[in-house]
Amino acid sequence: MWADGFLARAVRRARAALFAADAFVRLNVLFYTSMWVLLGAAAAARQPTTLEFLCLFGVSCCFHVFAYVLNDVVDLPVDRGEPARRHDPLVRGAISRRAALLVALVQPVLAIPFAEALGGHAPAYWALAAAFVLIGAYDLWGKRFVFPPLTDMVQGIGWGSLAIYAALALDTTPTALSWIVAAYAMVYTMFINGLHGAFRDLANDLASGARTTAIVLGARPLQGSGQRLVPRVLAAYAWAILATLIVINAVTLLRNDFGYDPVTMTITAVVVGGLSVWAAALHPRMLRPRGSADDFAWRLQMYMMLTALPVAFAAYADAGILIALLLLNALGLVLWDSTSPVIAWVRGAGRGRRVAATDSGRPVGIATK
Repeated sequence: MWADGFLARAVRRARAALFAADAFVRLNVLFYTSMWVLLGAAAAARQPTTLEFLCLFGVSCCFHVFAYVLNDVVDLPVDRGEPARRHDPLVRGAISRRAALLVALVQPVLAIPFAEALGGHAPAYWALAAAFVLIGAYDLWGKRFVFPPLTDMVQGIGWGSLAIYAALALDTTPTALSWIVAAYAMVYTMFINGLHGAFRDLANDLASGARTTAIVLGARPLQGSGQRLVPRVLAAYAWAILATLIVINAVTLLRNDFGYDPVTMTITAVVVGGLSVWAAALHPRMLRPRGSADDFAWRLQMYMMLTALPVAFAAYADAGILIALLLLNALGLVLWDSTSPVIAWVRGAGRGRRVAATDSGRPVGIATK
């Protein structure tokens, strides 16, 4: 019994440490950062060795911590007014702003040994440096720039640069698939940051004087209704971004740089196409939720469009890359506080029931919004 009690305490402590780390460095979206690097490696002209794979993952971890911690440091005054951020260690004061800034700024230095182990090629260093600089620029000026869609794009190019870096780090020329991954990263970031994240934080961003794509294009919360005003220009922008993502997926499959046989192509196209159709069906609810239950629609849409590209690569990528993506995805789903409510929402929608939205106090989102 003593051993059982000790094990139970150890499990609780490990769980608490995991969630504390997640609150600081956003482990729940490490899948998002690593995806661009790993799919970039899968798209390269050759598959990485085990050592190369580990080094690429090390670079992605350094980049991830830099992007999210720096964003939280810069946005701390805004986040203090957001109820969903109340448990963040920076907001609570458990970690000082100076200490967090140091953690963020040391990450590019920590990435150098991993980059050197991959060969230290000059083009690869330039691509990685561009990724760090572009994400840093967004973190500093993303909510202050006069035209936020441009800074959303800058951030997206930063994430997409990771795919190009992966190819160059493996001493190969970026392929058409490499550029497709980079393009998808850019557009998806504009999708999640300029729309989903901006809608989620709409009231607090307005109160804080922040400039986001949704706000600049006219989105406003409707007091007491849980709904929002979405002008036609913003709705058109949102549909255009979603359509671009769907088109990128379609072009990826139509080009068939994977070399899929007809059966594999058919199965892949059905799954990717199904995700795209479902995401489009949810789009009206994401834009203009009819009630608190529809708060889960955007989370489901976000996840479906995020996973559509890895699904397209599923029969092509190296087994090690697929396993890593699956494990990181599982980690994200365990830590993501919306997983259970979204599943309940889907089941309830299928049975004609409505599920009330809840606020666990933990933030959700992917890009550095």
